[in-house]
Amino acid sequence: MNFKLSRTQFFLLLFITQTGSAFFSFPTPFIGAVGRDAWLVFLVAGVLHYMLLLFYERYYMRFTFGPFVGWLYKGYWLFVTVSFLAYIDYTLAVWGFPETPQIIVLAALVSVSLYANLSRAETVINLTVILIPLIFFFLIILQFAWDDLIWTNIFPIGESTGTEWFKGLLKAQIAFVGIELYLFFRRYVDVKQKIKGFPLFVYQMVWFLFFFFSVIVTILYFTLTGLQHVPEPLLFILKSQEVTFVQRLDLFFLYIWMIWSIITVTILSFSAMYVHRLHVKEHHKRDTIIWHVLLVLLPLLFVSKQYVDKLADLIIYVHLLFTILIPAIVIITNRRKGK
Repeated sequence: MNFKLSRTQFFLLLFITQTGSAFFSFPTPFIGAVGRDAWLVFLVAGVLHYMLLLFYERYYMRFTFGPFVGWLYKGYWLFVTVSFLAYIDYTLAVWGFPETPQIIVLAALVSVSLYANLSRAETVINLTVILIPLIFFFLIILQFAWDDLIWTNIFPIGESTGTEWFKGLLKAQIAFVGIELYLFFRRYVDVKQKIKGFPLFVYQMVWFLFFFFSVIVTILYFTLTGLQHVPEPLLFILKSQEVTFVQRLDLFFLYIWMIWSIITVTILSFSAMYVHRLHVKEHHKRDTIIWHVLLVLLPLLFVSKQYVDKLADLIIYVHLLFTILIPAIVIITNRRKGK
């Protein structure tokens, strides 16, 4: 699989994957874990995120791996994608398609990824461009809730305990999921385009402000007690806004989020197939079809609130394994071997 990435394509691919399906659900468990100080905790999480990016940028060329590590990452991305799809299907059943059979919704979501991954690599890469105007539009519409924000909700400051800070930093890891793609695709960025330094800092700030904005708006709109009963707070805020050009603003953005999620699934599938083809030279089309059949069938086992919540808790620890521990082991091992 031969392809090249511009700096913009690389950062956009990373950003879409990191926001993806987690963005709308992120504020509730995160703020629930740490309370009003969630915005302070996320400032620390942002610093940790940037440190991880700097580590990746310095050592990405040493991140070379064999079939065993490749299979581990394919299993990880399958787990992440199945978890995302189960959550997406459950949420769509609650908000948008309660009468549609779950397997039909999943098949429709996954079919886009199948088509893109059976095409050229550029098809997947260019899909991310679709979301640029939609993301800006989403952020603009959220400004309509400005008059409903209660600015005193942010006080008092500094009451969270050490245990709550730890739990909050763990919950913040959901916003990091997908960052490991940096190690896999950084080497394909045009060598004439600089990543280190200011460009990487700009990406860090875009990622940080995007999630930080969602945390602040949620804290200022909801009470801590009320937030416990709202799993998708941003959709709830949109539902409460009145505009003249569409009757149900929440459904309008639900469809945007669905497109967002489809592209995230496509990118994760592309990453898995890319790693697969590094060590398996035949049956590419067959293996791609098998992968997507699994993406339709496996989420059906977990489409309930109970399983969705359990997967959301588990994914944090699995993510830490595949974004910090395994990359560190691979990089240190290759450094000792002189690779």
